[in-house]
Amino acid sequence: MYAVIHLPDFALQAVLRHAPELWLQAVALVDPASTPVRLCACTETAAQFGVGVSMTPVQAQARCADLLIRSRSVPQESSATDAVIQCAYGFSPYVEHTRPGLFTLDLQGLAELKGGTPEVYRTWAARLAQALAGHQFRPRLGVGPTPNLAQHAAFWGPPIQVVERPELFLKQLPVAALHPSSDVASLLAKWGIHTVGELTALGQAEVAERLGLEAFALFAAASPQASRPLRLVSLPERFEERYEFDPPVETAEPLLFLLRRWIDQFGQRLSGIGLVAGAMTLRWHLENGTSAERCLRLPHPTAQTAILYRLLQTFLETLQTEASLTAISLSVEPARPVHHQFSLFEAAIKDPHQLQETLGRLSALLGSDRVGVPSRLHRYHPDSFQLVPPDFEHAPVPRTKSTSRLPRPLPIRRLRPAPPARVDTNPAPAPGLPESPLAVASPSVSGPLRFTLGPWRQSGEWWENGGWQQETWEVETHRGVTCRLVKTPLGWTVAGILD
Repeated sequence: MYAVIHLPDFALQAVLRHAPELWLQAVALVDPASTPVRLCACTETAAQFGVGVSMTPVQAQARCADLLIRSRSVPQESSATDAVIQCAYGFSPYVEHTRPGLFTLDLQGLAELKGGTPEVYRTWAARLAQALAGHQFRPRLGVGPTPNLAQHAAFWGPPIQVVERPELFLKQLPVAALHPSSDVASLLAKWGIHTVGELTALGQAEVAERLGLEAFALFAAASPQASRPLRLVSLPERFEERYEFDPPVETAEPLLFLLRRWIDQFGQRLSGIGLVAGAMTLRWHLENGTSAERCLRLPHPTAQTAILYRLLQTFLETLQTEASLTAISLSVEPARPVHHQFSLFEAAIKDPHQLQETLGRLSALLGSDRVGVPSRLHRYHPDSFQLVPPDFEHAPVPRTKSTSRLPRPLPIRRLRPAPPARVDTNPAPAPGLPESPLAVASPSVSGPLRFTLGPWRQSGEWWENGGWQQETWEVETHRGVTCRLVKTPLGWTVAGILD
């Protein structure tokens, strides 16, 4: 048995599936690549006003003043094709992309349909139609013993049709289902031939004698036994959606509404093939012609739509653009589910996604350059580090307790930014020797000094514009406060205090 998925007006469905409310309005689709530009599809509401295919946009708007005209989008058709194939793979591993908007499935070998009755096939097709409707498609499904019969069932009859008696089904099928040429269709109408049964009753030899070689093609299409091998396609692992706004949008509410719908669809498509989301890339295009993108990596691959949506919502709350948005696209990088086996005494993060969301909100409040894990830079300048996003999966293994007898440095509380200080110094006892500090006055520590140790001089990057030099002193006041003083060409500062 075979099943065929038919999406009528596939180009129109690919454009309107992100705005299903437009199906109730008068909408027409034009193909910008055609010359001259003409309508290629329209909704039923537009057809009720007399709008039809092959009209020019001016002629169509003359019939319906409220007609909305949308352009055909090849990227949206490609994304819709991937969505249908990924959804169909959840029902059969043998899928053929016959042509745009038409997909053929081989049902042989499926355990749930083995020796099934027509009611079993009808229930299976209803579940497939419901899954496609969840992705905002309007499918027609046909099930039959051959790909040809299944295709006829999908095109003619109810939205879900199972061919139980092939001979009887073909006899009642209109001749137009065989796709005769215009001349042959006109000639058959003059003969009073309207169904396939009436055509086959004339006999293949007699019809071929009058119609020529095209008669053999018509009888082959009407054969209940003719079959063919399927050209199977591999499972696409591309998850991307795109939408163009008309008119452009300026607020985040339309974006969040659209992204929520996409996230739900991505979740269904990923779970259907046993994958999860590892990262998301959001791209947006502005009215001034510029575009940008942002890659949002997940701390742990997941298929939970609530987590993915909150990550996008947190980012959009801080997004500021110079102009209105004209188009937006979202792609999800699939990944395999990851399962960790922690050791008995290893502490794990209870919810890494909640931690990532908290870090994102802190970055929005404080700035992305002020939240993260400090990482040393390959420089000799003191305090040379940068903040990087935390990577808990590849964190370094903590070292065991050191057995070294070297003295450990005393813990000191660093002051950032280091407050300026006024330091009284003792004149140098000899040329070339440093001046030693005698007293310090600052908001953090003040008073005469009874003990000083230093200086330690450091300098570097003198070959560039950012050259630096400093000397460090460890001092103790008469009140017993130990602190670190740093002298630079700009003056003295209190770098830290020993608590």
